[in-house]
Amino acid sequence: MATPEELRNHYDLRPVADVLEVEARASVDVQLAPIRVLVVEPDAGSRRLICSLVEGEPGMTVECLGDSQLVSSVQECAPDLVILDGHTAAIRRVKTWDALGIKSPPATIVTAYDPAVLAAFASIAVDLLVKPLDGERFESALGVARSRIVRARSEMETSNRLSEHGDAMPSRQFLRRLTVEAGEKIVLVRVEDIQWMQSLGKHIRLHMGEASHLLRQSLKNLQASLDPKQFLRVHRNNAIVNLDHVAEFYLPPSGNMFVKLNDGVSLPLRRANRAMLRKRLKDMS
Repeated sequence: MATPEELRNHYDLRPVADVLEVEARASVDVQLAPIRVLVVEPDAGSRRLICSLVEGEPGMTVECLGDSQLVSSVQECAPDLVILDGHTAAIRRVKTWDALGIKSPPATIVTAYDPAVLAAFASIAVDLLVKPLDGERFESALGVARSRIVRARSEMETSNRLSEHGDAMPSRQFLRRLTVEAGEKIVLVRVEDIQWMQSLGKHIRLHMGEASHLLRQSLKNLQASLDPKQFLRVHRNNAIVNLDHVAEFYLPPSGNMFVKLNDGVSLPLRRANRAMLRKRLKDMS
């Protein structure tokens, strides 16, 4: 079994001196918002320790959770940094964020008692930490993560400025899969299979024919990750339809308006949305 030092050398993880140098360069203030940290740790003692260490870092806010809430929390909170245990059930099954249908956070730190467990996460983590954690080593890992986040935000700012000036930008990547926790199972749902979705407070009901799933996320946040050419919000408050599953929109000058799906389901439309819907449909055609 590899020692912690051998593991770090094998994956070319930077030593403390390099980390501090990078962090010093990154600390040139670019008016960034606080770094949002999500700690997902099944062991209560380790969770308290990690959260206390993060809370002592300037410019970081932290939310601490058990391992059962990993997927829903990352989707809902969009953290800058995720610190998780390598035995966390959801990520252990697939080893990558993409396989969970989640956009990869700017930085991830993985911890475990067994170095062999950490090796599987080398491709997604900015650092791998062997427990029990050493305070100085943990601070250096946070430095690596902070540098990665600063760089990602700077690149985003540059992209936004180029976009404002009309320069050519890479095509945006939209969400292709969603992960839904159902008891002890994690169900992978292709967004193209979703016929329509409705808001239910802090949850969304995903409808796929006779099947449906409940996703903990706001409709507004989910819509921002979907292709607007495929998904259209037909009710300001609580409904989005997949245009690939729509048969027709009924928009009479007077009377009730509705959208009819291919399977015969009809959803009511608000009259206030009539002009907006006509324009959006015309623009999409």
